[in-house]
Amino acid sequence: MANNTFRPRNILNKEVAGICGVARLTDKARAAHAGEVGEYKYGADSEQDKRILSFLGISAEAFQNAAVQIYNDVRLGTWVLDNCRRSSKEISEFNRKLKSWWQSRMPEDDFAKRRRKLAEKDEDRFLFWFFPSAWLWKKWFRR
Repeated sequence: MANNTFRPRNILNKEVAGICGVARLTDKARAAHAGEVGEYKYGADSEQDKRILSFLGISAEAFQNAAVQIYNDVRLGTWVLDNCRRSSKEISEFNRKLKSWWQSRMPEDDFAKRRRKLAEKDEDRFLFWFFPSAWLWKKWFRR
């Protein structure tokens, strides 16, 4: 990994322990240990990491040690679940809240807005040709 090419996994990735952010945290912990984290922040310097580590109840140092020693994501996930002692209900709630928090921070770019508008037009075209009464109903009640 070079400083300019390192990219951690997406924060919504749940590959490690089924918890959003842990896979990203794993990548950043390993890169920070190797001195190749680049412009990314790890641990107390990162708002995301603090949120995830606080939920897990694991220190940044302990997590980094485990991530470096346990290179298999499945085994690391087991370690995380054993050390965080959170129920599946708590994990689901955390995942939901983290996803909502993350999506509220991500502004919708022009490309995404345009794609959404085009999808609406395609839907209108489909309804018009194959279900004219549904198209009329949609137009009438959309006002």
